[in-house]
Amino acid sequence: MDNYNNKLNSIKLQIENTKKMLNKLIEQKGFNLLDSEVIRLSQLLDQLLSEYDKIRK
Repeated sequence: MDNYNNKLNSIKLQIENTKKMLNKLIEQKGFNLLDSEVIRLSQLLDQLLSEYDKIRK
């Protein structure tokens, strides 16, 4: 159970940090959601959210 909680907390922290980075990047790119860096970071966030969902099940 401890390992489960550690994984869950770790992925939550990664998700929060990535969301903050993505928000800053979007602002820096003039809210251009089609910018390649924005897309890459958004895809990383999607992967993290998917991983979080798998851990929770």
